[in-house]
This record gives sequence, structure tokens and C-alpha cells, in this order.
Amino acid sequence: MKFGAYSEQIEDSMNQLFSAIFLEQKTIDKIRPPQTEKKIIQNNLTQEYAKLKGQNLVYDYMSSGRGHGPFTELVDGSVKYNLIGSMGVNLLGHSHPLYIRAHLEAAACDSFTCGNLLSYPDAYEFSKNLINSVQDSPLRHFWFSCSGSMANDTALKILWQKMAPKRKIIAFEKAFAGRTIAQQNITHNKAYSENMPDFVEVFHLPFYDLEHPQEAITKTLKDLDSLWEKEGDNFAALNIELIQGEAGFIWGTEDYYKAIFKWAKEKNILIWIDEIQTFARTKKLFAFQMFGLQEYVDVVTIGKALQVCGTLYTDELNPKPGLIGGTFNSSIASIKVANKILNYLTTGPFYGEDGRIALLEKEFLTRFLKIKVPEKIKNARGIGSMISFEVGNSSADITKKFLNALFQNGIIAYSAGKNPTRIRFLLPLALTDSHVNEIFSIIETTASEVL
Repeated sequence: MKFGAYSEQIEDSMNQLFSAIFLEQKTIDKIRPPQTEKKIIQNNLTQEYAKLKGQNLVYDYMSSGRGHGPFTELVDGSVKYNLIGSMGVNLLGHSHPLYIRAHLEAAACDSFTCGNLLSYPDAYEFSKNLINSVQDSPLRHFWFSCSGSMANDTALKILWQKMAPKRKIIAFEKAFAGRTIAQQNITHNKAYSENMPDFVEVFHLPFYDLEHPQEAITKTLKDLDSLWEKEGDNFAALNIELIQGEAGFIWGTEDYYKAIFKWAKEKNILIWIDEIQTFARTKKLFAFQMFGLQEYVDVVTIGKALQVCGTLYTDELNPKPGLIGGTFNSSIASIKVANKILNYLTTGPFYGEDGRIALLEKEFLTRFLKIKVPEKIKNARGIGSMISFEVGNSSADITKKFLNALFQNGIIAYSAGKNPTRIRFLLPLALTDSHVNEIFSIIETTASEVL
């Protein structure tokens, strides 16, 4: 059944427009330097925008709206590799056919935004397909949110209602949960919540110790026991990112997570897994599936790669009417493309040990081992399409200097972690072997220039 305005003429016109847009975007297929006259325009735009925001921009970046695959064009005419995926939202790469098609189909609908009160078939289809992807777990419900932070707020409300009067949350050092008032309490970095009051009582424990993996389980269980002995039976949930992005990609083992979760279940503490960044980026659709943790999950939050955000939860945690709501699910285009992306990923050759994501991980980590400047580029690690490494003395200053030079040389990346500070890639699935060759050539050149 067709939804929205439909006729053969509309369909033909849509197909023609799709082809015209796609072919035009495909011309953005290699890096290039800025054009002098356009660079002035971009500088003016970014400086004025920084004034309006009241904050300096990370990069002198303003998109032209043109790009293809891993490449994005700036207003100054330069073209660069986007290896941070616009902070994780662009998993497939720029102007992917699914993106273009979803925009055009949404234009034929009678509204721009899918509301929570009066919904559209696209929201139903997406929710059904997402729930089908977690049939190996007890998760049975999904609620849309406007951002990853709001998805985590929904999770917190659901958990608190179920566990009342218990309110305390266990989390981990270097965790990042979001920018809302509640989530900035769960986020470990207090620089993100300076002079803000604490509304959530959160206890941060040391996370998996990369330097001493053999003792990690024993140490964390000891920390948990000590916390329990001190605070008593007052905990509602244990919040965890299975792969900590803000920390520069740190993760534990399957045995480590199972030990923690068994401890929590014995204490009647609910398990809340934050997959805002990790969703769709590991060797299985969900990181919790990759680690074999399906039986333990109570609440899972997702976002970024799907272009929509939300919260998955079990029958037991289905909240009472009125607790969760909100005006917006998302834009019609976002929900349409979310459904297309989900189908594309789950039916395509992306997951498993021989899937595209696993091969991308292997290729990047192998190339880092063979890099020509090992004294300058070091300690690379990664899981799935999430890769990070250190440069020079791993300080924040030298890392920022390297990132700015990398940007000028044609690669957009971002930092993560502190002591050490690392460079983070969220790789687009559109990368080819020739792209990877050029990327490492640029990394090596930049290292020689800067370090």
C-alpha cells in the first residue's frame, strides 16, 4: 500500500529527481583543497555562526550540502574524508541512495514531522522491525525520543518508576550519557556540568582495566561489593556503555560483562545498556548481542546511526500511562530512512566475523601495525567501525594540533579521552581499499609535518 501523495507521474518524477541528485552528488569523489574566493565566504560564515552560538567551532567547517560516500564538500570548495560521521550519525556515508529516497518520499507526505499522538505507518513499521531484531532478548517495546540524551532520560524514568523508592544509579568512570540535566550527572566528566546541581545520585566505579585484564573481573566485583555494603539495597539500575566512546573506545570481555550483570541480577538491580553510539557499529547489530548478553538486558537506548533515537525495554518495565510522552517522534524523512537503514543492515553483508564491519576493523588495525611512523602514531585499537589511536606524547595539546593539521590535509576526525587523549574515527561503511590507502598516506604525512 502506498502512503502520501502518489501517482505514476509523481513516481516517474521522483525517480528522475533521484537519479539527477545521485549522479550530481557522485561527482564529489576525491579530496581537494579550498578555493581562495570561497574560503573567505566560509570564514565569514563560521565566524558569524560562532558569534551566534557564543562558542568557538571545533573546525572552520560549513557544509555545502554536497558529498558522496566518505567525502563531504565544504562551502570553501574543499572536499574532505568525513571519518567522524558528523559525530556518529552518518554510518552509511554521504548522499547514500537510501537517504535521497527517504527525503523524496517524505516530500510526498502531508506533514514534516511524525507526532507521538497521531502517528504514521512508518513509525509502526520501524518499531516492528526493530523489535524483531531483538527477539533473542526480553526487549519487547520501543519508544521514540528526539535525541540520544532524551532516550536515556526515558530509560531513567522507566527504571525509577519500576524500582521506586530506589533511586541510586551505578555507572562507570569515563562514561558519557548525554547533555540533559539528568544525563550530565551520569556522565563522568564533570567539566561538562560545571556549576550544575546533582539531580541523580550516581556512583562511578572504575571500568574494565586494559592494563590488567586478568584482574578486571575480580576488581570490579570487589568495587561493587564495597559499594553495596556501604549504600545498601537502594540501587535502581546499573548503567553501562559496553564500549566507551568518550574514553577512546574501551571495552571489556564477555566474561567481564556477564560477571557484572549476574551480580546485579542477584541484587535485583536492573541492567541499562547505552548503545547510542555503538548501535550498528559492531560485528552484530547491537553490541549486547555481540557480547552474548541478551538474557540480561532490561533497557537499551539507541540513536545516531539510524537517524532516530529511542528506548527499548521489557514487558516488566512497561510504564504506567502518562510517564513517557512528547510531541515528536522524529521527522517523516528520518523515520523513513531509519526503516530503510535497518532493513539494509540486517539483510546485507555487514555483520558476523566475515561481515563488512569486521573486515573494516581488521583492515584499519592491520594498517596501523604497518604504519611508517610507529614512534609518532601508536596504541591503535578498535572494535567494528570504531577506531582510535594516539599521536606523539598523547597530550590534549598535541592531539588537537594533529587533528587541526589532519583537517587541513583532508580528514575530519575527533578526539576522545583524557590522559591519554586519543583520536577517534567513526568509519563510514562506504570506504573502499583505495580510500583506506589514501587515508593512511594522509595520516603518515600529517605525523611527519606535526610531530
